[in-house]
Amino acid sequence: MKKNTFFEELKKAGEAWDTARQERMAKKDQIIAEFGWDSDELKAWHKENDGIKFPFAQGAVKAYRAYFQSKENEQDELEMSDFLWENEVHDFVETLRQAGIESFIYTNESTACMENLHAFAAEGCTLAGLATTKQKSRWLSDEPKEIKGIRFTL
Repeated sequence: MKKNTFFEELKKAGEAWDTARQERMAKKDQIIAEFGWDSDELKAWHKENDGIKFPFAQGAVKAYRAYFQSKENEQDELEMSDFLWENEVHDFVETLRQAGIESFIYTNESTACMENLHAFAAEGCTLAGLATTKQKSRWLSDEPKEIKGIRFTL
């Protein structure tokens, strides 16, 4: 996979969010140490923290992971091996579109993958045919493993 600026920017935004989360947690520890577990300060911290939500939908997170795993496996095309829940498909597909991804290979082998195939079609993806991709082997062998899948175009 070629470097994708959209996903690289998502990575930066995620890292910034994680840094801010770590700072919030350090502030919580400081409040506990200074004021205690039953303090009004800690209650206020919880109220503020409960309003802070992760900036990306779960479908976008799965698209992000698929991109970086595909890159790590030195694949030419994005491979999606994870199952998407019904509420994740739209965000997954939209994230790929925003990133300029034109096709992906779906390799999930779960018994419920048929749901995803139909959901991709409902999001305007076109089944382009059978495809294979290769993954780096994870087991004592340097030989890449061939993975069977279905190619979708966006």
